[in-house]
Order: sequence, then structure tokens, then C-alpha cells
Amino acid sequence: MIRRRWQVRQRPTHTGLLGRATAPDAISQANGVLDAIIVPTARSADNLEHAITLARDAKTHLVLLCSRDADPGEVLKRLDSDESTAATVVKIPDGYTHDLFEFDTTLWVKNKLPGMCAVRHSDLSVKRNIGLVVARMLDWKRIFFMDDDIRDVTPTALLHTVSALGGDGGCRSVGMAVTGFPDNSVVCHARRETKRYQGVFVSGSVLAVDTKASFDFFPDIYNEDWLFFYRDTAKGRLGSSGRTATQLPYDPFASPQRAAGQEFGDVIAEGLYALLDEDLGSEYATAEYWNQFLADRKRILDEIIEKSDTAPQDIREKMTQAVSTARMCLGEIQPDMCVDYVLRWRRDLGQWETTLKQLPKAASISAALGKLNLAPAAAEDAMS
Repeated sequence: MIRRRWQVRQRPTHTGLLGRATAPDAISQANGVLDAIIVPTARSADNLEHAITLARDAKTHLVLLCSRDADPGEVLKRLDSDESTAATVVKIPDGYTHDLFEFDTTLWVKNKLPGMCAVRHSDLSVKRNIGLVVARMLDWKRIFFMDDDIRDVTPTALLHTVSALGGDGGCRSVGMAVTGFPDNSVVCHARRETKRYQGVFVSGSVLAVDTKASFDFFPDIYNEDWLFFYRDTAKGRLGSSGRTATQLPYDPFASPQRAAGQEFGDVIAEGLYALLDEDLGSEYATAEYWNQFLADRKRILDEIIEKSDTAPQDIREKMTQAVSTARMCLGEIQPDMCVDYVLRWRRDLGQWETTLKQLPKAASISAALGKLNLAPAAAEDAMS
């Protein structure tokens, strides 16, 4: 039963859940604090300029996991002009799968989630999971995930963030604050545009991970990063370094389908974190809880639509259409679906723990990738 001493509702911020993350006073590149920057990229090679420069200045290895518009040949050409950056370029084939990443939650989303809610097409989760597995096979200690639309990460901020792993706070994941254009869902952007307070949480787009410690996986769902560090958050092991980065701006309301594809993941993540704000774990995510949370989510969407006239006029119509689409998707989500997904996710976490314990060691990046049926892009790719 849901405890009646508090109101089930979606919170505008979860920053109170962040643990303390303090880097040592003296940080130097010679300490070997960072094994690799891992960039899951789907954009053209010119979007990787910042990552390449950052890896060179931080004197660390760069792993570029390429798909869609990120052509490995073009990326290799760009790297050839900057020979001081040590990098591995990997092409991730369309529809790539591997036994290690066959999660029950992935199949559930494909087979159980209503069609209008299952329109999200992203390989971000599997690319991040590849990065985690490669790091574990190579006995890397610390990695830094950075998306290809992130800018303004200085080498000092990078090393400060990575060095804050472990330490007094015991943080296993440490992120940076994304300033400027907020790293939010469509609905959260809409809330802000209707003059309601909306915070920004730590994200996987600028995230340091202690890969010698136990870590979870990125599910194939929107807000995959929130689920990745959920258990660290619950135990006070997710921190923010206080350093900042920026994200390339985009129009969150350009396609209503974006909001539809985010809605289920937004519900699951926001619902689970609302429980954490009350010091309650996922075992309290019962059908009764989800019934109440879905009702509050509906209230938020309805309120945005009702207050749409307070948003800037040039975005008002498309913002309303996007949130209305999310509202339609929300109507298809039932409490038992949320219960079922969370149950399967918790089972997947158990499977993942076994997977990590059984991972073989690898002597090189090429060998590690080979165990995943992948390989570094070859020089001839840059000539095609």
C-alpha cells in the first residue's frame, strides 16, 4: 500500500538526491585518472571536433562509437589530421545486437508498449553498454561518457569530474551540469516555457563512471541514464562535480513524435525518482502507486496545455501539439504496465550482474571489440 503521509506527484527537481563529489586538491594528467573518453555518435564527423581536441589535451584515449550519420571513414580522415589524439573508431551496424545486451525490458518495449508510445528509434543505450563492457574487459578504472552534441568541457573540468569518483563521497558516477540549453524532455521544456520551475538533473551526456566498481546497464528506453544510475542515486553514490558543459540547442517541439517516444520512459524514471525523494525504493512502485502517479502526470500535461498561452507565441502551437501527443500516449499507459516493466528491469539488473562477473578479460581494444562481434574501423574506410 502507498504511504498516505505524502502526496504522490512528479517533482520539478531531484537535485536533493545528488551525493557529495569532491575531487582531490591536486589533480594531474600523470595520475592516470582517466582511461578513455567514450562518445556514442550519430552525427557527422565535424561534430566530433570538441571531443577530439578534449581527448588530445587531456592525454587520454578516445573511443568513437559511430552509427547513422557518423561515417567511420570521415571520422578517420579527421583523426589523421590530428595524429596526437589516440583514438579507436568503431562502426555500430544498424540493428546491432549481442547476447550480452539482450534484455527482457528491450523485448517488453517492442512487444508490449502501445505502438504510438514505441516510436523512439535510438541506439544510444547499446552504444553506452558497449563502452561499459569494453572498459570492464580491459580493466579500465574510469571512463567519461560524452555525447557528440556536448561542448565547452575543459580539460580541467573533465579531470576534476573524473577524479571525484570514489573519494570521501564514495560516488560511482559523477556528472557535470549542462548549462545554457537545458537537458530536458519535451514535457519538461514545455513546463519551463509555461513559466513553471523545471530543474535539470545529471545526465549520461557528461558522465564519469567508476568501471572497477559495480555498475548497471543502460536500458533501451528514454531516460536510460536515470535508470543506469538509479541504484547509485538510491545509495547516495551519484554526484555532481559542480563543473559545467553546454549542449547544442535544438527545437524540442519540432516533431510531436519526440514527445510520444519519450512519454513512457519519462513516466518510469520520474515515478521511480519521486519515490527516492521520499526515501522509498522501487519495491514501492505498486499498481496503486502508478495509478496515482499517472493521474498526477496527466495533471501536469493538462496544466501545460491550459497555460500554453503563457508560452512565447512563436512556439505555442507546436508546443501544444507535442504535449497533446504525449497526453494521448499517456492515456495508453496503464499502472500494470509500469509494474511489469519495473519488475522486468529489476530482473535484468540481476542478469547484468552475472554478465559482468563472467566477462572475459581482453589484452587490447581490438580483442575486446572482437568479443562483441565488432572491430575498429580500418584505414581503408577513410579512403572510400
